[in-house]
Parts: sequence; structure tokens; C-alpha cells
Amino acid sequence: MDDELAQIKSRVRRELADFLGTDQGDIEDESTLREDLHMSSAELTDFLEILKTAGFDVEAIDLTQIETFTELVEGLSSHI
Repeated sequence: MDDELAQIKSRVRRELADFLGTDQGDIEDESTLREDLHMSSAELTDFLEILKTAGFDVEAIDLTQIETFTELVEGLSSHI
């Protein structure tokens, strides 16, 4: 399971870096999506659509409950 979680984390980090136009190294595990990465609610929703297109199950993701990159990854990994 740890290997699978690492793969999910890597894929999500790559997708997020592409979405934000930043380097993957700028996205730390504890980076907050809203404050550290400066994502608006609309951007978060758009990013979830990108993840859905990439094959992730995002239906159960509640963005009001997710603050950090790690929390997003954990939410995605709990629905695979």
C-alpha cells in the first residue's frame, strides 16, 4: 500500500505542478492548498476535474475538509 500511496502522491504532485505552472519541488507534503499554493475555490474545483480526467475518483472529496497536499492525496487514496 505504501508504494501505491507514493505513486498516487507523485501523480497528484505532477498534475498540480502542471496546473499551477510551478516546479514539483515547490509542492511540499504539508503545503496548504489555499494559503501556500494560493489556490482559489474555483481553481480547486478545476483541479479536481483534471484529477477526474486523469482517472482519480474525486466524487467523495470534500474540499471544505482538505487543507494540505497530503490531505488531498490521502482523500484520493482512500477511494481507489
